[in-house]
Amino acid sequence: MIGDPNWLYSTIAQSSAAIVAIVGGFITASVLMLTSEKRSLRHQLAGKETRLEALEEEQRRLSKEHETVSVDEFINTITDELIKEDELPSLEMVRQRHPETQNLNLEILKQAYEETSKRRLEARHFIGQHSKSIDISNYIPFDKWVSKDRLNISAYDPELLEQEYNRLVTYEREFRAEQQKRARPLIVETYAVPPRSPALHMPKISPYGQRRLESIGERLSNATHEISVLKHEVADLNDRLASFRDPRDLRWGLCVLAWLAGVGILFPLIVIAKEAYLPIMKQSALVLFFSGLLAIFGYVVFQINRLRR
Repeated sequence: MIGDPNWLYSTIAQSSAAIVAIVGGFITASVLMLTSEKRSLRHQLAGKETRLEALEEEQRRLSKEHETVSVDEFINTITDELIKEDELPSLEMVRQRHPETQNLNLEILKQAYEETSKRRLEARHFIGQHSKSIDISNYIPFDKWVSKDRLNISAYDPELLEQEYNRLVTYEREFRAEQQKRARPLIVETYAVPPRSPALHMPKISPYGQRRLESIGERLSNATHEISVLKHEVADLNDRLASFRDPRDLRWGLCVLAWLAGVGILFPLIVIAKEAYLPIMKQSALVLFFSGLLAIFGYVVFQINRLRR
């Protein structure tokens, strides 16, 4: 065995191969662990980004719904005002009368007011067309009047029709009372004033509308808060993913392994293959092998110190 010139080089190559396998396994496990963690972070990021998009869409929807309900409630609050007008005022005039409209979405307000004005004008025109069949002195409720004259109101808003019907009756009764008062000032005439429709007494904000606005506002607030939290979490995940870009310590480990593989495995194999059994080759093989061992131990010590920090 001592006379075999290959024993030293074979021993160096086998020892180096074992060390490379052990340290290489450690590096491979670290790479796999980092890859798995990175994949997990990406999955978390994708899930939170999807949730964030859904919440932002819900926030936009709730915001628009809140603005729409606010406009609808405002239109309801000016119902009495619109009923009393012989000619419906323009939106600009309404906004001048009601400064609170500055807090409303102008585009939604314009669309809602135009639609309301259109339907109210249609209702007013319908009542005007059939005003001759309305008996001012013998008032009957709107529903009975429609049934009596067999009117088709399917294409109109019944609530607006009732408002305009009572408006006309009230106006005509007041007009006739005023005429009689002027003709016979000493006689006080009494007339049964028709009961005004509940629509003529719209509260400033209906309880249902108030509850709806509060419900939408609460959901909007919750969505906004969750969006803020998710944005911070997404930013944190992006920062953690960015730390995986340059694993320098693993690169140094690969360099150390490459050096040991070159001087501890490849070099002895070349000597055996070339049968270059010179004394200087033995010395070189030993020196290179120990340099590889020092490099490996240095890398291990570096990793231990890094973990202790």
